[in-house]
Amino acid sequence: MDHRPLHMHSMLVHAVVACAPLAAASFVLMVGNIGIAGIGPETWSVLLWFSLGAIAMLALPSTLTGISERNHMYANWPPSHRAKLILSLMLIVMVVIEMISLWSATTEPRLMSWLGAAIVGGNCAVVFALSFFGLKISLGRQGFGSTSYKSDMDWDPPLDVLACVADYSGDAPKLIDVQKEKQR
Repeated sequence: MDHRPLHMHSMLVHAVVACAPLAAASFVLMVGNIGIAGIGPETWSVLLWFSLGAIAMLALPSTLTGISERNHMYANWPPSHRAKLILSLMLIVMVVIEMISLWSATTEPRLMSWLGAAIVGGNCAVVFALSFFGLKISLGRQGFGSTSYKSDMDWDPPLDVLACVADYSGDAPKLIDVQKEKQR
């Protein structure tokens, strides 16, 4: 069966998602001059630059692999895919502007500034929205409720289909080799 063992988009986006809150926390600890277990503001600054740099470097390939994988799996661009594309480009622009502003700052950055709001709130909000749409695309639904499965209430007593098939849950999966099926 022809498949790709690595899903580059999924692998790359997880790093971007992890770096946004890391950059936010590093910024807060750096500007607050807070030390934790011997880790001081200088280390938070390095971690902030690393996190923002990682987002800047990984967001573009994440976007490109998302476009590539989308084009292989879907026939059109639904609104959720367009939203993800716009948000991805927005995140790249935001992070590059933040890095330029940090680099060229003549004064120490402050938490209550546009830069603080962008790093702490903006990046995390955009990453949250990207995650929301990504999960909506891959899982088909989004929510905290239970799954859509309901037992059949028309039976007396009600029939739980999952209980009926529980005995077979240990069976090996039945696989179809598409290549052999095609030859028939």
